[in-house]
Amino acid sequence: MSNNITTKQENKIAVESQFKIWSDSRDWCQQCHKEKVIQFNEQTKTTHCPQCGHTETYKDDVWRVMQAQRYVSYQYMPGKYFFSHLSKEEIFQKYLRELNHNDWTSWLIHDYVLAKMRNDKAVQDKLLETAKQIIEKMSYDPKPWNTLFEKMNDPDPEMFHQVPQIIYEFVEKKLHEMVSKEDFFDTIEGYIVNLTNIYCYSRWKNDRAACWIINEIIKLCDTPDSESIDFYTEYFGCDPLLTNFKDDLVAGKKCEISIKDSYIQWELNLANVYLQQSSALVAVQSAYEALSAKLGIHAIWPPTKILPFDISTVKKVSEIVNDPELFRLYDLATDLNSIDAPKACFYAKNFIEKVKKMLPDIIPIEQELAKQTAYIA
Repeated sequence: MSNNITTKQENKIAVESQFKIWSDSRDWCQQCHKEKVIQFNEQTKTTHCPQCGHTETYKDDVWRVMQAQRYVSYQYMPGKYFFSHLSKEEIFQKYLRELNHNDWTSWLIHDYVLAKMRNDKAVQDKLLETAKQIIEKMSYDPKPWNTLFEKMNDPDPEMFHQVPQIIYEFVEKKLHEMVSKEDFFDTIEGYIVNLTNIYCYSRWKNDRAACWIINEIIKLCDTPDSESIDFYTEYFGCDPLLTNFKDDLVAGKKCEISIKDSYIQWELNLANVYLQQSSALVAVQSAYEALSAKLGIHAIWPPTKILPFDISTVKKVSEIVNDPELFRLYDLATDLNSIDAPKACFYAKNFIEKVKKMLPDIIPIEQELAKQTAYIA
């Protein structure tokens, strides 16, 4: 199987953007798609792109909900330490001057257990020394503190659930403060969407712990739409990255997982699930994204670099792999999707099976280009 590409197609190949931190898609201009350039104006309730000049104006209630979602997503970022950038003395000052005992202790537990998940002894030791400093300076009874650390050091895998639980408790509390009761559930729904965005970014960064935490937070979210929670639980449940995560932690097993290969398998797993649900269109799309990811023209992150799922791009991908039958199966499955589900699923199944068979023989485009460059040199 050959990977024949034109210079024009080569120039359009999507590559992963080198983001240093996750940024919400709302932080990108919807016109010029530049990341992290949008300016938010609280007084005028507008966003402005200084590069292309595009401006969006929001109603008060929409702005309030949007900013609340952004705030909790950044302030309580899954997988990040709350006290990470602070010295022992600064952590003590937070206890003394800023946070009440319960809130400070919650973040201590969060950071300590997260450090345990990451096998980060330096953070664990710093937090232990800070607790000792507080006990000494405040003349506290050390027994409750010793019991707390004993529980956190226990090999019980359920202790890891403290991290998503603590994050969500603070998120829920903050959202109740920031938005009206009528807007609360809509805000939670938007927060869940942000979490899925962060999940994709964390996955791209090979942060398995953050991905597991995000999945568990979504399960805790208070929303009347239980189908939404069920969807994401099943969606992330298909991801090989999360398989046996807690067991690996307890066993101290370092699991080396290929981000690209596991992403491809995730999409194939999803394709099978959607096919069982008689959803031919999304089943074909998942298999197509597995194929284009293997080729190297569909980036895992960011969303602006994801290859579109439409007739023109699918046709181009079929040409790249030199298999017109692939496009024919796509065309039949998508055309019949809304009018004849059984037939659509038949063609979708054949599309998925064809993708599975061709994947092992596909040479990623970046490797093909490297070979061509070496040959020319």
